[in-house]
Amino acid sequence: MKLSFRPDIPAGYNQTQAKVYARLRLQVLFSVFFCYSAYYLVRKDFVLVMPDLVSEGWSKSELGTVMAVMTVSYGLSNFVMGFVADRFSTRWLMPLCLLVSGLVSLALAGATWFSCPFLVIALLMTINGWVQGLGWPSSAKVIAHWFQREERGRATSFWNLSNNFGAGLLGPLAIFALAVFTFWQSKLVLPAVLAIGSALLCVFWIRDRPEDCGLPPLLEKESEEKLGRSQLDTHDSGGVRGFVQTCLTMPDLWLLALLNMCVYFIRYGVIDWVPLYMTEARGFSFEVASWAFATFEFAAIPGTLLCGYISDRVFHGKRVPMNLLNMSLVLLALLGYWHCNADHWLQPVCMLAVIGFLIYGCVVLLHVHIIDIAPRRYVAACVGFCGLFGYVLGASGANLLLGRVVDSWGWDGAFQLITANGVVCLVLLLILWLRDNNRLGAEAVPSEQPLVE
Repeated sequence: MKLSFRPDIPAGYNQTQAKVYARLRLQVLFSVFFCYSAYYLVRKDFVLVMPDLVSEGWSKSELGTVMAVMTVSYGLSNFVMGFVADRFSTRWLMPLCLLVSGLVSLALAGATWFSCPFLVIALLMTINGWVQGLGWPSSAKVIAHWFQREERGRATSFWNLSNNFGAGLLGPLAIFALAVFTFWQSKLVLPAVLAIGSALLCVFWIRDRPEDCGLPPLLEKESEEKLGRSQLDTHDSGGVRGFVQTCLTMPDLWLLALLNMCVYFIRYGVIDWVPLYMTEARGFSFEVASWAFATFEFAAIPGTLLCGYISDRVFHGKRVPMNLLNMSLVLLALLGYWHCNADHWLQPVCMLAVIGFLIYGCVVLLHVHIIDIAPRRYVAACVGFCGLFGYVLGASGANLLLGRVVDSWGWDGAFQLITANGVVCLVLLLILWLRDNNRLGAEAVPSEQPLVE
């Protein structure tokens, strides 16, 4: 990590400040990584109890509705909490919301133990989705303030591994919890206890900006200064009004929001239904389904790091070319997962590993692209805006629609819907690529200078 993030001395820093900065930014990056990993422990744990709820009489449509309620709440919170994260301290807000999420997960375990009605479960999932919504905007804010453009691909790809690390631990934790405690609600209790402990630790490690540690703020590169001047109006009033005037007039932000919606539909359309698909359609055991779930997440680790490194070093900060390649391969892997031989668990698990390797690369490059184009004062709000599309329309659509599609047309109908979203992703990426090329071409043409006698 030190070799990968060995910074030059930032402008305005002396040698002593540069050493402190190099140490602190790694501390901060590891802190938000650790904290967001714990967020995932209490966000995705409900997925692993879905087969248990089906055995107790829940329909797939009801499960899809509960998951959709949470993702809609999460998406709305992403947007609202983006403005909160821009204005208040990440150091306190991020662990506080994690603590609340852990307590809600304990409440979910109790509600399922006492067979509470659907509305109680839906309400708890709504609260969990809302407090979870602060995690990503806060992390994006920290990365934008501690890392420069040419480093953000690597920094964000490393941070994005927290998704896989947290969710990937859930499978082994569920197996361990069942072996030790025997009741299936323990799959909710153990992650909740770990999340609450993590929240208490992260308060001591996270810092919002270099200025909070007595260091000068990082200066923007010349290219970012030009972009910022074009985006920030001299009458920018800040807050929601400033965001609307400044950011919602950017066509690329809308394209990235739509792309986020489709990518999240694919991501959650695959991973959220792995336990049920593997046990019901494929006929595998819960242990095989749990390890398949973990394989999807852990396979993303090398893929995510590779994508961030290539986009920084090979494509010099351009995110779209690598994303186009990734999405094309995702579609091929998705077809393999859909049509592979059902006689043995190895083939579908390998296809899941390939999808996980690729799809999280798409997610992280999309995240970095948003950070790159967003004015620094509106980073959290911009990622929250795109998160609104990703979760309210993308992830919730995957949960709400796929449950009904499987009930009505079977798993083939679900895979057809996921594949269609992949095709839309390719179209949106091509539009972004054309816009980037046109913009670079316009910048390359020298403006006419007046003749000086």
